[in-house]
Amino acid sequence: MNIDILLFIIFTIPLLIVGFQIERLNEKKIFTIWISIAILLIITGILIEDNSNNEMRNISYFGSQMLFIFLILQKITRNIYFKIFNREPEIGKFPKYKIDYLYTFVISIGTMLLPILIDSFIFKKFN
Repeated sequence: MNIDILLFIIFTIPLLIVGFQIERLNEKKIFTIWISIAILLIITGILIEDNSNNEMRNISYFGSQMLFIFLILQKITRNIYFKIFNREPEIGKFPKYKIDYLYTFVISIGTMLLPILIDSFIFKKFN
């Protein structure tokens, strides 16, 4: 197995853990802990990417950013959602309201695409 793919998997494990604890992210202490972990992952991803000779290194670099992007997206979309609907969004297989599918879709797709878009239009590291 390629080391870059292994690093990507390691970087996404915290994202999976947060996904199962998403209701607790409203607690300031929990959110601060996870955002600190996300920043450490980004720093680790940058250090690995800068010191690697592998052509596929951008996979682990983008994987290191996914938790941070997820946390920011979740915070922003949750606050907007709560102001509009005056309730917490449901994340799950079968939410009660159809609009909750859109919330889940935005967070899921945004978490995967935003690291690539940010790099393409702002940092241009891999262009």
